[in-house]
Amino acid sequence: MTVTYNTVEKIYSRNYGSDRLFKRPYCQCLNYTQGIFDFQKTLDAFWIVDNMVSYMPTIMKSYEEKGFEFYVVEIVLNKDHQGYMEVFTEGYVGNDYKEHIEIIKQEIPYIDLPVNGNETTTYKFFLSLSALEPIKFTFCLTSEY
Repeated sequence: MTVTYNTVEKIYSRNYGSDRLFKRPYCQCLNYTQGIFDFQKTLDAFWIVDNMVSYMPTIMKSYEEKGFEFYVVEIVLNKDHQGYMEVFTEGYVGNDYKEHIEIIKQEIPYIDLPVNGNETTTYKFFLSLSALEPIKFTFCLTSEY
């Protein structure tokens, strides 16, 4: 099967809820949905969940220190497949409300995801707090939230 950006759109449209959660055995604080499983399997992009696992200590720290419970995860790439993966949130910093509070931003020299023509391509996901004891977050497609 040839993977194109249309393949990605199909993944988002066929995943609109999850009745099963997955996790890596070495990271108990992160679950991911059937949509994320479908995304990584269809696009051979298992690295996305692995990156999220590596980001979890920083995310857990931001939750513990600032109380952030919801994050946006974006992968942005250009037509040459160069870009970054970023986790951000919104909320108050002091008395000021910020719409974009960067938690992590990792430059990636080559991203093996399909691009959408000659434009910059953005993949968007959500990460939300799903349990308090023990603390767990769930990583999902935007269509599953």
